[in-house]
Amino acid sequence: MKGKVVALLVFLNLCWLLIGGGVFSALEWQNESAQRVNYEDYRSRLLRNFSCLTEEEVANFITAVVTATNAGLTLDNSTAADTSNWDFGNSFFFSSTVVTTIGYGHISPSTRGGQAFLIPYALIGIPLCGLMLNGIGENIGGYVTKKKKRWSKKVSERTAEVLVMLILFLMFLVFLVFIPSAIFLALEGWSYRISIYYSFVTLTTIGFGDYVPGQNSDQRVVYRLAILCWFMIGLAWMAVILNQVSTFLTEVGVKAQTARDERRKKKDGDTGEGEDNKAAEDVENSESTKSVKQSNVELRSMTPIES
Repeated sequence: MKGKVVALLVFLNLCWLLIGGGVFSALEWQNESAQRVNYEDYRSRLLRNFSCLTEEEVANFITAVVTATNAGLTLDNSTAADTSNWDFGNSFFFSSTVVTTIGYGHISPSTRGGQAFLIPYALIGIPLCGLMLNGIGENIGGYVTKKKKRWSKKVSERTAEVLVMLILFLMFLVFLVFIPSAIFLALEGWSYRISIYYSFVTLTTIGFGDYVPGQNSDQRVVYRLAILCWFMIGLAWMAVILNQVSTFLTEVGVKAQTARDERRKKKDGDTGEGEDNKAAEDVENSESTKSVKQSNVELRSMTPIES
């Protein structure tokens, strides 16, 4: 990739980050301020209603709640005491978020042993998972390529590529976003908007962790295994779509560059042909001049000298 293209991409990414910063700041700042006001108001009412509590005791209680929440505990009367975030099922689910780089962040290792084990585990698991997803994507891509070749016989190659990308994207939306979101709506109690938001954040591996499925499900292990399969298929499908788009844009760029090179060669060829014609005319004129001079000399030699 040429330096000018890289510089343009850097500039465009910087502009996109600036736009994102401005929009998110405008949308979220006011809500954050409102939440801060609500917190201060609730804290003040708590101190007024329970005069036996000191500000230090309330602050210590809030710190304990925040610490427990950051550790992944669900602090409600129904599940706080009788569930664990680090039983085998939840640990298995956590491992899947590590190797797929989704990283929800709702729980994370807090012990030295857990943090030390995470590093080599991720270094091995992430490439291994990437190879598996690449294998799944290659199989899907092979089927897509066959379809593309078959359709290319009926329509132009460019049209076939666009149709393939469109169908892949629509299938991704329907089977990996809209339908799973409806399932989350039924099982998690989220709104459909939040379910779609969660699906997109997960399949793009953004993984904020503000919404995590299976927290209150009675069949957490089976449910989360199904979600893991959804992870893998969705990530592989995303890779296929990105690969098809990248290939299409690369081919368009190569064809455009080839066309520019051909036009440049043709222009240079026309210029060179004109110069060759001019040189040939100069040689022809020179030969004609020499011929005329030679004829004059011969005529002078044939003329009799007067005595």
